[in-house]
Formats: sequence, C-alpha cells, structure tokens
Amino acid sequence: MDSTEAVMVHNSVSASSPAGAGVASDAGWSGGLNVELVGLTLSDGRQLLSEVSFTACPGSLTAIIGPSGAGKTTLANLVAGVVRPTTGAVTFDGYDIHTNYAVLRRRIGLVPQRDVVHPLLTVRQALRYAAELRLPEVGPADRQRAVDRVLEELELTDHAHTRMADLSGGQRKRASVAMELLTEPALLILDEPTSGLDPALDRQVMSMLRRLADAGRVVLVVTHCLAYLDVCDRVLFLTSAGKTAYHGRPGGIAEVMGTSDWAEIFARIGADPEAAHRRFLARQSAGDRPAQTLWRRDTVARRRPRRLGQVWTVVRRQLRLIVADRGYLLFLILMPHLLGALTLVVPGDVGFGVADPSGPAPNEPAQLLMLLNISAVFMGMALTIRDLVGERNIFRREQAVGLSASAYLTAKVVVYCGIAAAQTAVLTAIVVLGKGRPDRGALLLGHPVVELYVTLAVTAAVSAITGLALSAAVRSQDQILPALVIAVMLSIVFSGGLIPVSGRFGLDHLSRFVPARWGFAASASTTDLLNVAPLLPARDALWVHDTDRWVTNMVFLVVLGIALIGVTRWRIRLNAVLRSPLRARTTPSRAGNPDCAKRDPLHRRPGRWPVPGERWNPMVNSGFGTLRRFLPPSHRHRTIPE
Repeated sequence: MDSTEAVMVHNSVSASSPAGAGVASDAGWSGGLNVELVGLTLSDGRQLLSEVSFTACPGSLTAIIGPSGAGKTTLANLVAGVVRPTTGAVTFDGYDIHTNYAVLRRRIGLVPQRDVVHPLLTVRQALRYAAELRLPEVGPADRQRAVDRVLEELELTDHAHTRMADLSGGQRKRASVAMELLTEPALLILDEPTSGLDPALDRQVMSMLRRLADAGRVVLVVTHCLAYLDVCDRVLFLTSAGKTAYHGRPGGIAEVMGTSDWAEIFARIGADPEAAHRRFLARQSAGDRPAQTLWRRDTVARRRPRRLGQVWTVVRRQLRLIVADRGYLLFLILMPHLLGALTLVVPGDVGFGVADPSGPAPNEPAQLLMLLNISAVFMGMALTIRDLVGERNIFRREQAVGLSASAYLTAKVVVYCGIAAAQTAVLTAIVVLGKGRPDRGALLLGHPVVELYVTLAVTAAVSAITGLALSAAVRSQDQILPALVIAVMLSIVFSGGLIPVSGRFGLDHLSRFVPARWGFAASASTTDLLNVAPLLPARDALWVHDTDRWVTNMVFLVVLGIALIGVTRWRIRLNAVLRSPLRARTTPSRAGNPDCAKRDPLHRRPGRWPVPGERWNPMVNSGFGTLRRFLPPSHRHRTIPE
C-alpha cells in the first residue's frame, strides 16, 4: 500500500526565549524533540516521573543525569516510544511518538545499556543482517552501501571482520550504535553507553556522540559519567523523585547551584529534591513563554512487513550463528552418534523382530523403541531450550524496529526442525544398522525404516518446538537446565513405554498433552510392538499395528506441535512492545519546539510497518481489547521502572 504524503502546517508564535529554553542549532533544521509535562505512575501508585519537560533540536546533544532510581532509563524508554506516559506528550517532528510510532519508528534509534548484538557474528555480518531486517525495501547494493557508511562513520572499518565478542567495550558500543544508524535516524537515544568503560573509552564514546549530533541528529544520552558533560549542549538533571532539578547548559549548573563540585551538587539536590524542583520551576516562570512551532501531520498509511523476507534473513542468520559456535556445532554433530551408540547396548539380537518370551531379552524391541524416542525427545529439547531466552533482549529491539514475531519464530522452527530431522536420520541409521530393520511392513509410507524414521523425526521436531516454548517461558538462562531435566523426566513417565498410563485415571489424561506419548505410540504402531514384544510391562490400544491408529497418533503429535508454536509466539510477545493505533494529531500540537524553525535535511520518509508501540497487558492485548475503556489509565500499560 502506497503511503500518503504527510502534510505539515507550520505556525510560528513569536515570543522571547528565556535562558535555558533550548539550543539554537547552527544547522537550523526543523522538527526536533519536545517532551512536555510527561509523567509516569505505576499501578501501585509509585510515581517514576513527574512533569518532565525539555526540548532538543537537530544538531544537539543532551545528557540526562541524576541519582540512581531517578527515572533516567524510564525517561529514555518513554522518549523512544517503548513506554507510554501516564500524562503529558512526547512529539518529534510534529508527531506524537506514542500514537504515531509506526510513522516514527525508523527515525528513532535506541541503544540500550546492554549490547543487543549476537557476539558470535562479525561486525559486518551483524550489520548486514540488521540492514536486511530494517531496510527491506532497498536492494542489496544499497544495503551494502549503508553498512559501509556506518562502518566508516563510526570508525569500525578496520574491525569489520572481527567478532563482536572480540571487540573492546568501546568498539562494541560503537557497533551497537552502528546498527541503529543503518536507517539514518534523526533521533538517537543511548542508555548508559559508557557504563563499565575506562575513562579513555568514556571520552571516545562521548566524542563519538558529539560527532553524531553535529551531523544533524537529536542525540540523548543517559549517563553517570560527569567528566565529559562539557561536550553536551544541554544537561537535564532529574531528582530521585523523577522531577526536573535543572535543564540548561552544562556550565550553567554551577551558577545555579553555587558550586561546580558535582558531589556537592548531587548532595544538595538529594537532600531536598522537592526544593530543587521548586527552584527550577521558579527559574522557568521568571522568563517569558518560549516561542512555539505548531505542527499538524496527517496519518501516513502503513504497509505490512515482508514476512517471507524476514523469515529468510533470520534463517540464514541462525545457521550462521550455529556454524560460528564451534563447540555447539560439535555437540550437535556428536549427540546423535553418542545416543545411537548407547541404544546399541540394549541386550539381545532380534532388534525389532519378534522376541523370545523365554529368551534372555524378551523386551528388546520395547527397550529399543523407548531409547529411540527418549533420544529424539532429548535431542530436540537440547537443541532449542537455550535459544529464545538468550536472544530475548535482541528480539525486543528487533521487534521494535519491524521484525515480526511470527517471522522470527517461523525461522527458528524451520532451522531447528530441519536440524532435528537430520540428527534423527543419523540416530535411526545407527540403530537400524546395528540392530536390524523392523520385521513388520510399513503401514502407510511403503518402507518400515522410512516410517520409523518419520515418527522419530516428527517427535524430535515437536520436542524442539517444546524446547522453544520452555526457552520463552523461563526468565533467565539459570533456569534452562532444571526445565530441561523436568521436561525429559515427564516425557519418560508419560510416554507409556516404561510406566503404564493407558486406562489410569489422571495419568492417561495428562499424558495426552505430552508429545512423547504420541511419538512413542506411532513408532510402536509401526513396529507392531504389541506382537513382537509379548512380555511388555505396559500395553496400550494406541500401539495397534493399524493404519488408522498410526495416522491418529501422528495427527495428535503434529497438532501438539502447532499448539506449542502458538503458545511460544504468545509467550515471546509478553514482554515485547505491541502495536498501538496509528493516529495523526488532528489539532495543532502543543509540543512545538521553539528553536527549530527551518527545514530538516535529515527528514526521512516515515516508516510504514505496523510495529509495536505499547506494553503488553493481558486485559488489553489477549483478546479482551474492549476492556481497555474500563481500565484506569495507570493499568492500561505495563511499565518497567529503572
């Protein structure tokens, strides 16, 4: 769908500008950022921000400082559109950021405190994949030029083929900034970019931000580093109560506070935050009302992201990550060989044939099937259980700039199900070569070995999807191993091959939600387990050597896999920002910027993808959207305090 042209109505209200009202950029570009009386109150009544106001023009660098817990990170996320304010408004280039996030998405760059990059990729590889996701409408040559441009701008050309994990702290931060600069944003927000860096790297990062601002961007930086604030145009000091204590030139705070000692300044403001805020308001009211530039923009039509292109990009990136992690790749290669070798230790020489009830191994076929199925379950879960939790922060940022959750998850499923199928082929081949093929004929697929492989491959694939669901559910990587152990134990118990579950109240019903139950039943049906192993400790009607039973088992197994994909998709969106309606302001904005009156040469064509713009709320975003109007404002959006 073609986008409609944005119509800008410009009215200038003349008035004198008091000191500290803003920075007049030499570039004199239009638009700019205006934060007007924003406040943020949690549902429990805690107030994180209160009536914070400031402006920033293209070409300006603003530092946000204050004590820990002052709401600096919250303010940065609010300006970036990640968090919606309870009161007030944030506008950029005439648009309200929160109601028009889809328009502004590609003009806003956010660099979180944690580097949201894949450490195993080289700088160029990471930028190339990011360019494919963020610039889908341009050709490969243009994307390559964009990558080269940001590498040169941030002085990373010499490190283009260095892994992210091997970069220094300052270089890695520059690489994170480079990913945001691919779309040439006019507003760049950085949260603690100098955290953990030595003083020399602090200076490098702040000098880099100064250059980025001088190139015509609005740059906001949350920082605890006070040594290099002189490179900034403005400083915004927040009190511990989330209120403004100072906004103006870095050198002006000494005049206002009566000292240039930062420790003393922090101590004075911390001793009485309310008094500091009242003094700030008194200084503001002493001047005249600043000039305002009023804007009105019509809605820009949106288009849906190119899902197939995103799937292909994430598939290639995921394969690259697997190959780059040599230890993990070796683990994936060796695992089916080791599990297949362990399966061969089952005593007996009939394999999947008819066992002798009076012989030394009357249950050899059942033991083989049990080990094969549990091996398939373990391979699938071990393949994926660490994936989503490890990429959670990366996905949140990529979703905010346009990556579809469906495309992201589809790519994961395609890659890992393919690997699970390959591993299962190796496992099946080892066992068949060592123990022989099933004696009974195939029910549907023409060859018993092929049919046995298909049942095991689907079991492994659904187990891989189960691993993704668990990875999306756990809160940290420390919970991965316990979750894996519990899931494998449940699969062993509820598969029905070791402990009877059929006909047992409770166990029978619960086992129907465990993929291992249907996977084992399908393989038992293929091999006619009820007849080849006469001394089975457990018997199940699902194991009958019948085409209808085999198809039923496979259908239920696939249905469970599809259901788990839906659960996983729902889960990975829980803590990610979701789309808010795209609405243009129909009345002149109160968020005019007094210092930005000329045309902005960095004005980009607005992004048009329908991407997230508000926090997930189960009462709002899970099928109960009509309940939104009955919720108080403080309950409508989840917010994360600093």
